[in-house]
Amino acid sequence: VLDSAANGALAQQGGARIVKQENGQIEYVYAGGQPGKIYYNTLSTPRGGQYRLTLPDGTQVWLNSASSITYPTAFIEDTRTVSITGEAYFEAAKAENQPFRVMVNDMTVEALGTHFNINSYADEISMNTTLLEGAVRVTKGRDKVVLKPGQQSRAFNNKQRLSVVKADIEQVIAWKNGAFHFENKNLKEAMREISRWYDLDIRYEGDTPDIEFGGEIGRDLNLSQVIKGLSVSGLHFRMENEKTLVVTR
Repeated sequence: VLDSAANGALAQQGGARIVKQENGQIEYVYAGGQPGKIYYNTLSTPRGGQYRLTLPDGTQVWLNSASSITYPTAFIEDTRTVSITGEAYFEAAKAENQPFRVMVNDMTVEALGTHFNINSYADEISMNTTLLEGAVRVTKGRDKVVLKPGQQSRAFNNKQRLSVVKADIEQVIAWKNGAFHFENKNLKEAMREISRWYDLDIRYEGDTPDIEFGGEIGRDLNLSQVIKGLSVSGLHFRMENEKTLVVTR
């Protein structure tokens, strides 16, 4: 449990030393030489948790709530390959002869040095890769697309084809900046974000209203403050069993 671990060296795995910094982040320090066996670590966040990680090559990763990343403790192969669940934002370190790849389900995102976000939560209707800077290639089955900054690829679970749309960058990375950005999001999309952050189950009574929200709410607010903000839409909310939020008209 990294929150309660003391600062300093946490472990030595192969040629890498795992260090917890004073700011709470962990960093992999590769001593060089022959690492021998390749070790893999998985870092995961609970609902309501968020974490920033420095990978062995210097790549910065922000991990959203209810997400995980699996990676080697030293990148010694031809490619720098990691896999994720949930949502993560990457600032990939440049290494022209060693591409950086993210595996998520049956999709691969490849970059040489770039800033991008991947949302792959299982309860969302599509896996979305959004490019902020540089260039990435997204592959799903036989379909491949190369994104330009400001574009987003969408991979729907029941389709092999990838689609490309213009991205709302502010909305995509709002979580990384400590906010919910609900502009043009429907009720269920917004409630899925809230459920992951506040560790809640959501239940709807009656028909689910076709409502789109707007605006931005800080993630540092407590649940009652967020509900108060959403109530201006005419919806009603009540808690059951401390873990279930019921939504009604």
